Amino acid sequence: MLKTQLISMKILLFITTIGFSSALYAKNITGAVYTATNHAEENSIIAYKQFDDGTLNKIGEYKTGGKGTGFIELSGMPYDPGAGHPGSDGFDPLESTYALWRTPDSKNILVANAGNGTVSSLRVNKDFSLSLNNVVDTGDTKPLAIATHGKLVYVASLTSFNKGNLRGYFIDAKGILTLIPYSKKYLKGRPSSIEFTPDGQFLVAVEVITGAIHSYKVSDDGTLLRISTIQSPVAGKGRFLPIPIGTKIVSKNGKNYLLVTEARLVDARGNFKSSTDENKKKYPFQSRYEGQTGSVTSYEINQYGELLIISPNVMAGKSIWSGQQTTCWITTSKNGRYAWATNPFTSSISSFNMNKQGKLELSEEIAYQAPSYDEYFTDMDLSADGDYVNVLSGNTGTVWVYAINHKTGSLELVSYYDGGAKVHSYGIVVISK
Repeated sequence: MLKTQLISMKILLFITTIGFSSALYAKNITGAVYTATNHAEENSIIAYKQFDDGTLNKIGEYKTGGKGTGFIELSGMPYDPGAGHPGSDGFDPLESTYALWRTPDSKNILVANAGNGTVSSLRVNKDFSLSLNNVVDTGDTKPLAIATHGKLVYVASLTSFNKGNLRGYFIDAKGILTLIPYSKKYLKGRPSSIEFTPDGQFLVAVEVITGAIHSYKVSDDGTLLRISTIQSPVAGKGRFLPIPIGTKIVSKNGKNYLLVTEARLVDARGNFKSSTDENKKKYPFQSRYEGQTGSVTSYEINQYGELLIISPNVMAGKSIWSGQQTTCWITTSKNGRYAWATNPFTSSISSFNMNKQGKLELSEEIAYQAPSYDEYFTDMDLSADGDYVNVLSGNTGTVWVYAINHKTGSLELVSYYDGGAKVHSYGIVVISK
């Protein structure tokens, strides 16, 4: 009898210990990560839960009610990955940032459907699944980038002849989008990114082809008044033209600073450079062309909305030819001390430091690089708890997660997760719990 009681007590103690240990090491959900598939028949969004150790767990796939472009990139070139041309490989179908974004209250996801010229609003449910709110037409255009502040939403779109426009919408408590009359603003070049300052006073828009960066004052009725335009700096003789893609606005000490990435792919005449034999063998994405070292430029957005250059052409490398290529997407730590940018042509991520005055400097040329140089790293967003960087790979549809060292800004790979559309996925956005 005594022996039986002792055995029962040991079993109970073991179960209790296991239960306590499991509770002690249980993972907590911090938020969710979303990417867009860009399927031509109907666009959709892939959802993952994210835990406090950075790991992801796929929730499901949700239709947007609009169409993607599939394998066709907006350059208009036919899909031909064997050609080695960055405009026909399908790895970066929209060549833009914030094509998938969130409302400030984290209650809705907004997505650009470039295949049929629409933008969708989807409700984020308590379990992080999505429900479609509504779909709005952006006109005879291809939407590429979305910015939000309060109840205001702006969409940047590609129009005919490689030009673009901005168009405003209001979003109500149910997540329904409605067009703002007379809100359209025309651009002379193809847009790649738009973003509001945190206070919502100004909107910044970036053009890819022209290299122009515009700032607008946001009026009380939601329409825009252009304040200034500045050109991305070439910065030096022999330097390839800057192709601005990604933006990130950071607030420090009551001032707003704008970071803009710059791919350096073409010379002053618009010509590509053929890859060296060495690069052709080493880098899968340089089978035909190679660029110069990419860069990031920081600007101050002053109290009048004017853009002032602080740190021009901060290269992702030590020289114009030996560094990381096609610097395109960027995000920052919550305090704005560190910035990380993806370099698709070299399958790498570079890290930067930014001081309180917005001055930028390269920290690590290679904070991470895919061992076989075969991941086309594109969009990125910070995790909800600020401890991880989530990065989308455009040629595999996988999401890569990196842990942040908050003392140095360095990155450590957690893991990577399948689930997105291979080849033509785009956009990544995080929703907090």
